[in-house]
Amino acid sequence: MALRPAFSRRHIDSGRRSGRPRRGLTAVAAAVVLALAAAGCGGGSDDADAGSSTAPVRQGGKITIPLPVESRGLDPFVASYTATADGSRMAALYDFLLTLDPKTGEIRPRIAESLEPDATGKTWTLRLRPGVAFSDGTPYDAAAVKANWDAHADPATKSLRRGLVTGVTTEVTGPLELRATLATPNLSFDRTVAYGLSFIASPTAFRADPAGFGAKPVGAGPFKLKEWVRGDHQTMVRNPTYWQQGLPHLDEVTFKTVADNQQILNAISTGQADLTVTSDGQAAAQAADKKLKADTMQVDGGQFLLFNLKRAPFDDPRARRAVSLAMDAGALTKTLFNGEVKAAKGMFRENSALIDPSVPQQPSYDQVEAQRLFDELASEGKPVNFTFLTQQHATARKTAEYMQSRINQYNNAHMEIEALEVGAYITKGLVSRDFQAQNYGMWQADPDPAFDTLLRSTSASNYGGYANPAVDRALDAARAATTPEARKQAYTDLVRETGKDLPLWVWQEATTSTVYRTNITGVTLVSEGQLVMDQIALTG
Repeated sequence: MALRPAFSRRHIDSGRRSGRPRRGLTAVAAAVVLALAAAGCGGGSDDADAGSSTAPVRQGGKITIPLPVESRGLDPFVASYTATADGSRMAALYDFLLTLDPKTGEIRPRIAESLEPDATGKTWTLRLRPGVAFSDGTPYDAAAVKANWDAHADPATKSLRRGLVTGVTTEVTGPLELRATLATPNLSFDRTVAYGLSFIASPTAFRADPAGFGAKPVGAGPFKLKEWVRGDHQTMVRNPTYWQQGLPHLDEVTFKTVADNQQILNAISTGQADLTVTSDGQAAAQAADKKLKADTMQVDGGQFLLFNLKRAPFDDPRARRAVSLAMDAGALTKTLFNGEVKAAKGMFRENSALIDPSVPQQPSYDQVEAQRLFDELASEGKPVNFTFLTQQHATARKTAEYMQSRINQYNNAHMEIEALEVGAYITKGLVSRDFQAQNYGMWQADPDPAFDTLLRSTSASNYGGYANPAVDRALDAARAATTPEARKQAYTDLVRETGKDLPLWVWQEATTSTVYRTNITGVTLVSEGQLVMDQIALTG
């Protein structure tokens, strides 16, 4: 077995040192992930199986899962993997190579049997379980994984995950074995795979119709797409050739697009829907009043304003600082969400053990200093006038409107809003980078690779155009760290730099919650907040 780092990542958050080498993924651990529930549960059990019920599981049946964001496409390259968008849709269609357990920080195998580095952390070997096939009957093998990762790397694919495979070369070394060689050592590459390279499409189907594949996806997940009525719903039916015998429990799942979070909650409470995944802290807080179950995991990231450093006015650091000082995260969360969500102090949650809490992540609210900077910039012919790009759903719009009302109270500053449906938003903000500032969110059980891809100067997913050599060095150090102390120092160095440069301003800490009816069981969140779809069942 290849050597691993001298500590287990599961101990990083608590600051404890593991006394044994970190083990690779094993098929034995696959059974464990099936029982794990969302981390940091609020309003639910502290047990690993927080989404379970003592009632007998019923085989069969149908459920409806409303989500606030419509899909841009259902292929692994353009879909949004976030909890409130396509994350669970993708899990239903493709299953996972492997996942990150948000409660322990451990990587867990699914279709992968193992993913191991060599002693340097530069070469990794992926081994797949035998006997898995895509729903079109073609083999889920090492060549299929290579084809997908190569497609992510191809600029013509316009993959949102291209930054994850930059500098990665792959070689099929056996029918079920793939060797990945990285440009630089990365002891967290398994997290990179769990985060953005875990959904594998049938290469045969994708090559036959690349342009149409997103509407007719073929994966190896527990469900297959039966119907997609754009803007309304997607119906998925049980995959009879799914690799796990006896699963999934359900016969059919309908993902329904409902833009308003309150309407989603009302639909579940009245029986029109069954389960949702949400980043709206209010939904979890209100679930008990509606006699629903709710499990919440607290993660890093959050809701934030992402500046475009390559476009005026935010190419000037004073403009970024002025806007960051001008808004009060505490007032925003209290006014819009009745204090039921937590105001952020930066990318890392307040109680994170991954940074030194004495180092400020972003400046505190200061109207006087904000106005001074706005005036200073205006005196140089640079008034801070900008358009904020956001999504059309209700929560995003009301947040943008509140921010607009705050900014427009200042002299020499003015904010407009451009609200787009999700496909147009992704194209404009993430593909074309045609924005001055945009609403962006991350929900990360582990900061790597999401923070790396967003902030590294050479990353293809550095949407804001941020570049700081000290940040790149800190990100390198985090990936090379073999102790919790070294990783904490690296991320502290990171926030010390971003706190000065302010490539973004965070207003809300990241939470991901499941809200569901009492006759639903097997509700488990992994990685970015995706549901493990083969475990969900009706009871009684």
